[in-house]
Amino acid sequence: MNYTKHIYPVIICLLCFCQISGQNLKGYVYSDKKPVNSAEVLITDPEQKKYFTVTEENGVFTIELPANKMYDIKIYSDKKLLTAKSIFLDGNKTENFYAENKEIEIKSVDFVVRKKKIIQQKTDRIVFNVENSIMASGGDLMDAMRLAPRISIQNDDIKITGKDKILVMVDNRPVNIPKEDLINYLKSIRSDEVSSIEVITNPPAKYIAEGNSGIVNIITKKSKKDYWNLTLNTTGQAATHFISKNGANYNLNYKGLIVSSSLNYVKGYNAPLNYSKIEYPGVTWIEDSKQTALADNFSGRLSLDYKVNKKLTTGLQYIGSFSSPEVESLIESKIFNHADHDKNSVINTNYKDSKSNKFNSFNYHILYDIDTTGKKIAFDFDYFNNINLTNQLFASHTTAAALSGLQNFDAGKNDGYQKITNYSLNLDVEHPTSWVNINYGARLSFTKTQNDIHFYDLTTGTEVLDQNRTNQFTFKENNQSLYFSLNKELNDKWEIQAGLRMENTETTGYSGTLNNESKIRYTKFFPTAYVLYKLNENNQFSINYGKRIHRPEFSLLNPFKYTFSPYSTSEGNPYLLPEFTNNVELTYSYKDFMITSLYYSDLKNGFDMLNILDSGTKIQNTAPLNYIANQSYGLNQYFYFKIFPWLNTNVNITVFNSQSQSSTPVTLSYLNGWNFETKADINITLNKRKTLFFSTNLWSVSKGVTNLDRSTSGFQTDAALKLFLMDKKLQITCYANDIFKSNRIAYTGLSNNNKTTYKNYDDLRFVRLSVVYSFGNKSVKASSREIKNSEEKDRTTSK
Repeated sequence: MNYTKHIYPVIICLLCFCQISGQNLKGYVYSDKKPVNSAEVLITDPEQKKYFTVTEENGVFTIELPANKMYDIKIYSDKKLLTAKSIFLDGNKTENFYAENKEIEIKSVDFVVRKKKIIQQKTDRIVFNVENSIMASGGDLMDAMRLAPRISIQNDDIKITGKDKILVMVDNRPVNIPKEDLINYLKSIRSDEVSSIEVITNPPAKYIAEGNSGIVNIITKKSKKDYWNLTLNTTGQAATHFISKNGANYNLNYKGLIVSSSLNYVKGYNAPLNYSKIEYPGVTWIEDSKQTALADNFSGRLSLDYKVNKKLTTGLQYIGSFSSPEVESLIESKIFNHADHDKNSVINTNYKDSKSNKFNSFNYHILYDIDTTGKKIAFDFDYFNNINLTNQLFASHTTAAALSGLQNFDAGKNDGYQKITNYSLNLDVEHPTSWVNINYGARLSFTKTQNDIHFYDLTTGTEVLDQNRTNQFTFKENNQSLYFSLNKELNDKWEIQAGLRMENTETTGYSGTLNNESKIRYTKFFPTAYVLYKLNENNQFSINYGKRIHRPEFSLLNPFKYTFSPYSTSEGNPYLLPEFTNNVELTYSYKDFMITSLYYSDLKNGFDMLNILDSGTKIQNTAPLNYIANQSYGLNQYFYFKIFPWLNTNVNITVFNSQSQSSTPVTLSYLNGWNFETKADINITLNKRKTLFFSTNLWSVSKGVTNLDRSTSGFQTDAALKLFLMDKKLQITCYANDIFKSNRIAYTGLSNNNKTTYKNYDDLRFVRLSVVYSFGNKSVKASSREIKNSEEKDRTTSK
């Protein structure tokens, strides 16, 4: 089926719609009978909407404005008001503006930009104005993000409080690179280069409907011409083992060409610990796993943008990531018989997982400013491929096998190949009118996943291909979407926004080994709505609603069964369906320092990895299944306190109730419970020159529930000492993470009436020393193009 034909009528309609425009106003600006070059023209309509342009060398300006309106026009030069005039525009018009040597210094607030509040509540997002925060200055972007409302950063994991997964964007363009590279990239951006951080808890219709999460959008300051910047960084991290991280970023803005690039390399080991306890009838299994995990990753990014003229900008972006991670595990399973409370059997398993991952992404884009009223059109073509090669080996030895059915020795090998290819076309239009601001667009996405898995039995010491555990699987997914949104300021107090996104999805899964094909097709609508009410300058209220979808990661759709040991397997589900979430949020903000949010979330058809235990064979098989319905509601309270000029703190407090129902008899049928989480960041300036800083992060979580499992309490304490030298071009940071090794949360649930307990520790206690040196001009902003296939990229890896 040729899906390309679906987009042509849409593109034609959108382009035709874009031609609906206003009238042209042409003006001549003179002073002392000479044209005024680069005079600033400020135009205001009756609704106080502002338009801005500048004159050319001959004193001429041309601007397109909505017709049939009265406009107030003021013209400035060198911060002086030259002249002012009111005109009624009922068609194309030409006006002369003469300055009669009555230059007046600008004192009116209509031209002087007032200093923004540190925190602003907008219709669909909360804005943290970094450039107005003293404590956010001088560090890196990660430091600034810690101060932003609703954002929680634990162990370099960025979250919006109450959200499972987020998308990080820079200048409205997603940064789709692996987590380690993302953190290094964000740390390479100076906070002084950032204008604001936008926290979007319920994304509007413009963004893809994937995920129940929100968006963190970093807005950088406008770059100046003929500037460049180079940043070098190196980091050493010591925990059980050592990890080194090195990178460089180069940015350039010269004669319309903007270049942004980065290279990063990470290598080293960490040592996660995993613990599980399963209580079968008459028997208890306790499993301890000690791992040595190698990280070996090289990544690079190159972005080129060229401003062809005042209206047209085009560019491309390449992102590549190449890694060879390796995990070696020593797993000891101890089996206790309830009758004599003695250790009857021990199973020792050696497991090794070696991978080779290659990720390549390409984006080409065109941006066209249709006119000066704000009409814009953007076209994107995106392509990526992700190739994973996997080699998994295990060997299990059983000693003192007093229980029947246990094998004395078993060994095997999984060889896997997976290739994911995606390309997408995206069209976005911004169409402001005299009555309402309109935003609309369309998207096509095509994805193909190829899997080729082989299992070899190594019990005899010779590789024997097991056809029953060998699989070839192909999965295709095509998605077509349209969106439309409206934004309207009713008056000084009220602003509304509404949107609707339609997504049609068609999937086909084919198992060559099983000769089995599964097809799924669905069309869904995703409405969004926002209302903002400004009681006064200090008090604002907002309410929003949105529906979201979360599609399964591609690896979860392969029906092949992986074998990790004689008693541990995992398989996918080609019939796995997406889950849907309805979100409602009410927010109140007071001045710069307090935001209160009440939220409600309703999850339907939720999926998760389900651990199914067999009491007879003692085999644990993990498989994804749609079996969860969840309703949660809660309160998030944010405070920002500037106690002294040298001391401030921001505090996040979250309390919420979670109610989960299960449609499978394997788990609990219902679980209800409350959760309480607190986070505080304390920042201290240690000297008058503001070159030495100390900060600490305190985080704690109470006992609670996570879906259908109960969780224990936990806490974590981090601390950092930061020193700036050489006019703040050199930054040295010493950081200690999870100082008391206390972030050890356990989860307890049921599987076929067998009680299970899991507790993992990811080697979180470490000390990190990093050195960052930046030279050139730091005001050049990092350019990053919006990647329109970010949803598909997020799904290439299981969460």
